[in-house]
Amino acid sequence: MATAAPATRTASTPSDAAAPTVTFVDYRGEEDIPLLMGLVDKDLSEPYSIFTYRYFLHNWPNLCVFAYIGDDPVGVVVCKIDEEPDGSGAATRGYIGMLAVDTSRRRHGIGSKLLLTAIGRMRDVGCASVGLEMEVSNVGAARLYERLGFVREELMVRYYLNWGDAYRLRLWFDNEETAAAS
Repeated sequence: MATAAPATRTASTPSDAAAPTVTFVDYRGEEDIPLLMGLVDKDLSEPYSIFTYRYFLHNWPNLCVFAYIGDDPVGVVVCKIDEEPDGSGAATRGYIGMLAVDTSRRRHGIGSKLLLTAIGRMRDVGCASVGLEMEVSNVGAARLYERLGFVREELMVRYYLNWGDAYRLRLWFDNEETAAAS
């Protein structure tokens, strides 16, 4: 069942005339949670509870972006921001909690655009870096993240519930604003 796409935020113009136009839409509210869960549960090996989704979405709704082709949701990114422990509210690090793109729509730049949108938002509020964990066996994701400049920080053995190993990856921003903040 297709879900009608909400009002658009940005649209991507395909370079190939036959390629469909991808529209990127911000999270609207609770009504988007079943859609989000459907995309993530289908593509990620780690199960998440409704409480995990709500933690991200209620605190950082602007860091959840959907990708649509027509009325069909084909991808989503969900992120958060860690703040200074001194209570100042200053952003320190971004975190990508979930990225899912429908398997039939991969390798068309949708995941890259979702990530770049979220990363740009985190950088704009003063994050010095963005981190994530990625299953070691996910070769496609590794290529995507490394192409965007993420570097491996740590190998975590049996990190996931399926006993899969994970890499912790980080993208550092190299600009005067974030350097002064850290």
